[in-house]
Amino acid sequence: MLADRKFKAIKIGLMRSKEFGLLRGVAMHGKTYLTTDVPTACTNGRDCWFNPDFLFKQIKNGDKGAALVLVHEWLHKAGMHMVTYRRLAEQDAMRTNMATDFWIHDRIEAADPQHILTEMPVGDDGKAIGLYDPKYHGWTVKRIFQDLEQEQQGGSGGEGDAGFDHHDWEGAKDMDAKEKEKLAEDIKQAIRQGLHADAKAGQGGLRDALGLAELVTPKVSWRALLRMFMNSTCRKKEQSTWRRPNRRFLHNDIIMPTLQGNSINEAVITRDTSGSMWCGNRLRDATSEIIGIAKAISIDKIHFIDWDGQVENHEIYSSDSLVDAPAMRSATGGGGTDPTCVSDYLKEKGIKPDCIIMLTDGEIHNWGNWTAPILWAITNDTKITAPVGKTIQID
Repeated sequence: MLADRKFKAIKIGLMRSKEFGLLRGVAMHGKTYLTTDVPTACTNGRDCWFNPDFLFKQIKNGDKGAALVLVHEWLHKAGMHMVTYRRLAEQDAMRTNMATDFWIHDRIEAADPQHILTEMPVGDDGKAIGLYDPKYHGWTVKRIFQDLEQEQQGGSGGEGDAGFDHHDWEGAKDMDAKEKEKLAEDIKQAIRQGLHADAKAGQGGLRDALGLAELVTPKVSWRALLRMFMNSTCRKKEQSTWRRPNRRFLHNDIIMPTLQGNSINEAVITRDTSGSMWCGNRLRDATSEIIGIAKAISIDKIHFIDWDGQVENHEIYSSDSLVDAPAMRSATGGGGTDPTCVSDYLKEKGIKPDCIIMLTDGEIHNWGNWTAPILWAITNDTKITAPVGKTIQID
């Protein structure tokens, strides 16, 4: 009974706090069990299990360590980790566990940097139990997963400490499609209620250091944004349609078809190959997105350019031929970052494309001046918006 009262006191304290109060709806959703049936703590994305012996005996830094465990499980629920990353877990459960835990502890650290309410649990040996690395600040779970994968392949990382809790992937798998859909909506609604109550109290979003608002903000596919950019700037008119009459003739009571098209005449697609792009998976990600662009949009003529401080390589393809082009398997560059070399090069060669797509990490000082519609596709963990043209964030 003592453990039960202590658990409730910590839970209520967190739910009333300015640091973690926005999670109150998430904390109340589903069932919570205080039981020794689990070794430490566990969630299936809806319900939570906590071992009182782990919370109040094995953890040696008192209520703060126990409080972090509670917030940890709530954030698994808020992030919908057990459902969203189940297929990633089928690929590598250990690394997925680690990636979600790094993501969680980054947010807890941001919400409670002075460790007023929470602190990483400490074991008998005096060492922290759990995974935290400041380099993952602001990263997505998938990017952390990829980074851990790369570290292991490079021999600099290992499985090591996989965190302190159990992730019930099988329990989440047992939910049918309707249950998962309802769970997702319930969790989002719980987060929205917390955000709404906070705003109503006059606090605005100031307390959302956990980044909960982004979890309920509708996300638009970068490919959908790319299509919108293409449609609004440079679609080639190649086929008549009667579905939309030509307005130029309507005043004379003449109905004529308009032209529509599904392809683009000429585009420039570039890949930033400067030194910063060789960090992590940026260059690989940019290359895969270029292939995605070629598959998503039919372009008759593509000027494919590698650049850093200067244009390193220029080849011409169509959408179909670019996908399997040798240039996709090798990159040229590694110097400084100056996109003006591309605009100067296009002017020098007399290339006048319908649009320009720049794949880059956005670590740029001089964005240049452009004579054609330009879209910056940014592959960076930090949100960067170009001061010229349009920007989409690729994740």
